[in-house]
Amino acid sequence: MIPKFMLLAMSGKPLPIHGDGSNVRSYLYCEDVAEAFEVVLHKGEVGHVYNIGTKRERRVIDVARDICKLLGKDPEASIQFVENRPFNDQRYFLDDQKLKNLGWSERTGWEDGLKKTMEWYTQNPEWWGDVSGALLPHPRMLMMPGGRVSDEKKDASSNTVQTFTVVTPNNKTSDPKDKASLKFLIYGKTGWIGGLLGKLCEKQGITYEYGKGRLEDRASLVADIRSIKPTHVFNAAGLTGRPNVDWCESHKPETIRVNVAGTLTLADVCRENGLLMMNFATGCIFEYDAAHPEGSGIGFKEEDKPNFTGSFYSKTKAMVEELLREFDNVCTLRVRMPISSDLNNPRNFITKISRYNKVVNIPNSMTILDELLPISIEMAKRNLRGIWNFTNPGVVSHNEILEMYKSYIEPGFKWSNFTVEEQAKVIVAPRSNNEMDGAKLSKEFPEMLPIKEALIKYVFEPNKRT
Repeated sequence: MIPKFMLLAMSGKPLPIHGDGSNVRSYLYCEDVAEAFEVVLHKGEVGHVYNIGTKRERRVIDVARDICKLLGKDPEASIQFVENRPFNDQRYFLDDQKLKNLGWSERTGWEDGLKKTMEWYTQNPEWWGDVSGALLPHPRMLMMPGGRVSDEKKDASSNTVQTFTVVTPNNKTSDPKDKASLKFLIYGKTGWIGGLLGKLCEKQGITYEYGKGRLEDRASLVADIRSIKPTHVFNAAGLTGRPNVDWCESHKPETIRVNVAGTLTLADVCRENGLLMMNFATGCIFEYDAAHPEGSGIGFKEEDKPNFTGSFYSKTKAMVEELLREFDNVCTLRVRMPISSDLNNPRNFITKISRYNKVVNIPNSMTILDELLPISIEMAKRNLRGIWNFTNPGVVSHNEILEMYKSYIEPGFKWSNFTVEEQAKVIVAPRSNNEMDGAKLSKEFPEMLPIKEALIKYVFEPNKRT
């Protein structure tokens, strides 16, 4: 960020601030970091992890103002606020005490380090060559379908005019003009994911409405689209059964009507109206097999054909996914064993297993909704299509989750395990267990956390009881 702001300021261009600039970061002078490496190299223990950090934190807006002052620029005239990143963490903080115990300490203060850095950049302006693409407010927008790029700057290799929207935040919130062009139509108002999507839209300032029509009623879907005039449609509606998927075994016609016929009808109506449909599906259409053995790290990919039809619910989901491949206006998100920070929600996988008398202990891919639902909105903005394994990278077992639950939430919590064969005696339909390959989603969103780290950050730390 500091090199970016300096190069922009030196060129007389505005400094773009994501959101309202209140995000806090820690900054260390490069020589102090190099000395930390040297200390760890000579004094650190093999196999140990050392945080290199500082307790001196600064807001992004303050960093921009300091750079403006050093270069003789008016901060009010030089700083411009742009759309915030959809998952821009408010704060990062590292405890560096372990490194300090080895004898390392920060030597260069903020003002001195910033001045030295500025002097280097003013003396070596051509060092980096052409980095204009990295100086855009949202560099990844260059790679997005229909994305915005820079402020009325022409690419030297083409006649394309690149633009981005700049908005001054109001009351510490960003309200970009381009959000006014988005309008989401969401199906599944009474469902868990559908309800969370609405809250996310409100938080991000995106206009949205819940559909009134029923998926199996084509005329009502057409009426929704004509009256609401959405830019995107989110389908979070469907039958999973209450209290669980065993319900679908005795309600097969109803399950087909909604999960198959209804979903296909909505996809077709969206296609006729030139709309992208974000479809929340399931990854519970696979099970470990010889080519994807448990514990191997070999996950099922987006192009793999479903191999699990043990439950009627999974059978309908596999069926409709295969048919949706023929629709070029659908983005299918394979959700698995969804988890959120709301540990009171009965649909939450953690809530479920913490209330069971016995659980199996099998590693599975899972979806942390607190992290991935905002990503689904970003995927809609990028007009991404096709099938996506919508899970955090890696796997986690039932016991590993309950160990975290015990450590963070309920120290006296106890549970016991039973085998899949024993489980089969108390449920109607078999359950899917698998690992999903997360490479495709991770490539698009490299900042996404592995499942165990995401569990701690988004679920257990916020709910930690002392």
